[in-house]
Amino acid sequence: MSGVFTYSNPRVIHWGSGSVSALASELARLDAHNLVLVTTRSLVAEERLVSVLQRSLGDVRVAVTIVVSQHAPMTEVDAGIQKAGDAQVDGVVSFGGGSSIDAAKMLAVTLADRAGQAYRGLPHIAVPTTLSVAELAAGAGYTDGSGNKAGVRDPRLLPDAVIYDAELTLATPMSLWLSTGVRALDHAVEGFLADGEHPFSDVMALEAIHRLFDSLPRAKAAPDDRGVRTENQLAAWFSFTLPGKSAGGLSHVMGKQIGARHGIPHGVTSCLLLPHVIRYLGRREPDRVALLAGATGNDPAERVHGLIAGLGLPQHIAAYTIGEPELRKAADELAGKYPAEDLLEIYLAAL
Repeated sequence: MSGVFTYSNPRVIHWGSGSVSALASELARLDAHNLVLVTTRSLVAEERLVSVLQRSLGDVRVAVTIVVSQHAPMTEVDAGIQKAGDAQVDGVVSFGGGSSIDAAKMLAVTLADRAGQAYRGLPHIAVPTTLSVAELAAGAGYTDGSGNKAGVRDPRLLPDAVIYDAELTLATPMSLWLSTGVRALDHAVEGFLADGEHPFSDVMALEAIHRLFDSLPRAKAAPDDRGVRTENQLAAWFSFTLPGKSAGGLSHVMGKQIGARHGIPHGVTSCLLLPHVIRYLGRREPDRVALLAGATGNDPAERVHGLIAGLGLPQHIAAYTIGEPELRKAADELAGKYPAEDLLEIYLAAL
């Protein structure tokens, strides 16, 4: 056996309640003094949490705040790039879920290119408030003018540091927190089932699956428990040590195909599709899927289905007013590695 593994997570990761206090020292290390804050409307409305974040900046100034909607519409990203460029920012802090973080990544690289610093993006520190772990990947997704999901991949998109502070997640709605936790489970499963040899990330993925099965129900039972939320964040981090292959897995690709187009959040698409994808892949790779049982218990597909049901999360595509014609179109457009009829079978099983 031989191979190569490339570490592709951010260089520095802080975790634990109160860890946002490291923000000022990280910005000083990165020589960032005039920031753009990329966040969401809901967090701007949560004045207390934004105040905690801003107090942690020390003497660093937020020159401009940019608000980004779900699925990062490119029109909003472009407008944010213009505003941040006009403010001559030299650093980026993202505060929110995957859409805010992805928008901040694209902004950091575009502004660096415009400043003639093509060797890297502007310094970027991510402070996530969901479990989607967009902060761990050198890629970014956005929605184009036609409502289709698209993405870019570039090593420079990877944030320089991540701060997992459970205190700053307490305003995240529990349904969003838990559904992005299932997204993390999706990362772990798809990374484990990816083609090729990846022994390091296999260990991390199985540990992530075990921790998510254990800690997500406890988070639902105790929404304000910062310790449990920190456990959720660590499990999500462990789920994504093979980000490229995880994000290219079948559940992810099928979810993206219907998500932005029909207004379904990423975490929810994982809730809808992951059990059915595992069941389908179990017919193609029975030995590999069987190994998941060590972390999930017997019958991984059924156990994942039971976890999602127990968390009270969505399970049926039909709830989003999508029917067979739309799913057939999505399957036909995705056909390639997997036949269209197989993809449609999975979609219809989730209907």
